[in-house]
Amino acid sequence: MVKFLMGRILCSLLLLMTGFVHADTTPIAGVVVAEIDGELLRFAALENEYSIDVRGDVANVTVTQEFRNPSDKPMHARYLFPLRRTAVVHAMTMYVGDEVIRAQIKERTQAKEIFTKAKKAGKAASLLDQHRPNMFTQRIANLMPGQPIRVEIEYSQSVPKIDGHYELVVPLVVGPRFQPAGAGIEPENIDHDEQAQIGLWTFEALPPAAPYSGVHVPSSFTADRVKLQLAIEMPTSLKTITSPTHALSLRHISTTQIEAGFEKGQVQDNKDLVIRYMTQETSSEQVGLLQHWQIEEGGYFSLLIEPPAKLIENNAIPREMVFLLDCSGSMSGQPMNASKAFMRAALKGLRPDDTFRIIRFSDAATEFSSHPVSATPENISRGLRYTAGLSGGGGTVMSAGISQALMPPIYGDRVRNIVFLTDGYIGNELSILRLIETNLRGARLFAYGVGAGVNRYLLDEVSRVGQGFTRYFDPTRDDESIASVAAELSARLQTPVLRNIEVDWTDLPVTDVFPMRIPDLYAGDTVRVTGRYTEPFSGFVELRGQRLGEQAKLIVPVDLEQHSKAPVLRQIWARTAVTDAMQEFVAPPERRIDQKTDDELRARILNLGLSHNLVTRWTSFVAVSEKIYNLNTANTPERNVVLPKVAGTTSAAYTTPSLQGYAAPEPSTYMALLVAFGILWLGQRRRLATRRT
Repeated sequence: MVKFLMGRILCSLLLLMTGFVHADTTPIAGVVVAEIDGELLRFAALENEYSIDVRGDVANVTVTQEFRNPSDKPMHARYLFPLRRTAVVHAMTMYVGDEVIRAQIKERTQAKEIFTKAKKAGKAASLLDQHRPNMFTQRIANLMPGQPIRVEIEYSQSVPKIDGHYELVVPLVVGPRFQPAGAGIEPENIDHDEQAQIGLWTFEALPPAAPYSGVHVPSSFTADRVKLQLAIEMPTSLKTITSPTHALSLRHISTTQIEAGFEKGQVQDNKDLVIRYMTQETSSEQVGLLQHWQIEEGGYFSLLIEPPAKLIENNAIPREMVFLLDCSGSMSGQPMNASKAFMRAALKGLRPDDTFRIIRFSDAATEFSSHPVSATPENISRGLRYTAGLSGGGGTVMSAGISQALMPPIYGDRVRNIVFLTDGYIGNELSILRLIETNLRGARLFAYGVGAGVNRYLLDEVSRVGQGFTRYFDPTRDDESIASVAAELSARLQTPVLRNIEVDWTDLPVTDVFPMRIPDLYAGDTVRVTGRYTEPFSGFVELRGQRLGEQAKLIVPVDLEQHSKAPVLRQIWARTAVTDAMQEFVAPPERRIDQKTDDELRARILNLGLSHNLVTRWTSFVAVSEKIYNLNTANTPERNVVLPKVAGTTSAAYTTPSLQGYAAPEPSTYMALLVAFGILWLGQRRRLATRRT
């Protein structure tokens, strides 16, 4: 019996080492057929189409997800996918057979109950949940062979202006998430999906993982499954439109209108789509205004603030430059090469009176030197040699690196600038943000996202809490482009153009203005302020701020008497209010502006979600068919839609044991287990042989 069990264990381990052994050598696009332990697994097929309509600086997006079942038996499907962290998800529709079902927004626990009941009854159903502001799951119940289910998700987002270009980002892939020991631990006897309590675990537990092509299943099964229809219309002439991530096919309709799609027709969803466009400026105005009025609710407005012309940099302020490099397994390969290119440019660009530190972290944090060193040619050369020798491997214990960057005292009268290079592939975002919030002590943190599908939610929040800015660069470009971008980004390490920004509304009928904390404004960035007004008005508001200790102000005429039609502003305002409440939740209670408790913040977010038809942490969309499609629900398996490996990453990004559910253990771990079981098996055989003799 022992011999039999040992043989089964060895066979199982060998199967795990080699991954899924697929039984079909002619896969259908988007379909994965695999065999493990004798069970044939068929995963749901998927196609995505993004229809994007950009008017001015607001984008309205419809994502069409079509799920198909390639097998001869029913299945349930689960799809983990990203959206822009500021996306206003406000509508969902499900199509199955001849039925068209408009999804309803419900409290998350109630939505799950409705979905579960429909699932057991054999009805087609879909459930959209948010796990992070940029991480969602779509669950499909009773996906029948030959009966596709199509789900349309509608969302809106503002398009920020960065470095003179409008930048539209459409996330297409969710990368792995490292979960440090102890993070995301749930209370006993609590169902994670129930979200029954407020606590750390409700924000840190990760959703169930999906297999990745090229890691857990053969890479040949990942097909191009994303289409794009893009239309941009601006009030002034479009000068340029480019994508640093994808080749586009452009069609110019007029000087102010353009349509675009992927040059290949369809692409693989292994990197985020970034589109940049620039308009012909007609004035030097530094504030843009949009408004919407409806009689039953009043008005909504959006104020876009651009920085004044950058003043001469004050080079007299000595700086301590701290370079914090993520050297975990997910950064191996192209991301690590891009980080090294950035470091070459950044170290060579240091000022003579700067000091610098270099910290690398993975499972633990280590430092280039025991103290800050002067930016002499000799020390810079040493720093270049140090970074050239770095490599990616291990987990992402980000807290160790951030603590090492923030905790030591600052030597002399210096400004500490922390330059953070990472892909952000962690699951304990809340802990990291609270760690920065509590220990910043006047330092500024600049986040540089390195990767084709990075965790933009975390990096944007890191720079917000750290009072710096965020930039991104794609390591899949050619070496020359990486060097150019790295040099440009490293040159942007500067003091803010405008700090301590305030908007004085005087006695104008304006309420509920967000964000409550207006972030500092850097050259190339913009700040958006949204709010409500109780009656149409025209007047003046005053923007105030500081630049290198000097007071700066701008008088802005505001005309909210015209009844413009921009209904999406209602949802954008609500989403901004939700984001602000979530940011307050992240802040330690003693640092919250209005001193609200966790329960009060949760109630506010829940009310905003239900009243404005928004998906939030505590509200979900659910759609259920009238017809019954599956008569054998008891034996219907649930299958994850396979995700592609993020472009530019290696399998090391997915093979760290602490990637909670997101990857298998490393091959070396399997080999150690094989050796151990082999020794036990041989020992058992010797003992049996001894007994026989």
